[in-house]
Amino acid sequence: MQNKKWKIGIVLFFAFVSMLFAADLISLPKLTPENRAKAAEIYDEECYACHRWTRNFAGPEMKGNIARYFGKPDSLIAYLKDPQPIHPDKYRPMEIRKLSDAEAALMVAWLFSLLQDSTAIDRPK
Repeated sequence: MQNKKWKIGIVLFFAFVSMLFAADLISLPKLTPENRAKAAEIYDEECYACHRWTRNFAGPEMKGNIARYFGKPDSLIAYLKDPQPIHPDKYRPMEIRKLSDAEAALMVAWLFSLLQDSTAIDRPK
């Protein structure tokens, strides 16, 4: 009986550790009105020249881009910090500056919020 409890304890320990590594440990900032305005400003400066929210333009629609990353903020943050062409055969490479950790996390929080609220007044056109 003692050996069985020990084995169960080991299995539970490894299951817990696995959950920690599988969990998304990225903490996104709270979207205050000031943070929303800052994210919208970054979008206008870095994204709007090529991306529209619901239609292709000089780049693919932003809504679809963000939907691919929904639930994976760490992947989108990494991309925003070092954007690489995803559709080089279709669109020219992005000419934006690399975002800082804080800027990328703010953008992800804001962009994900826009996916969930189609009536947001700060949603890009």
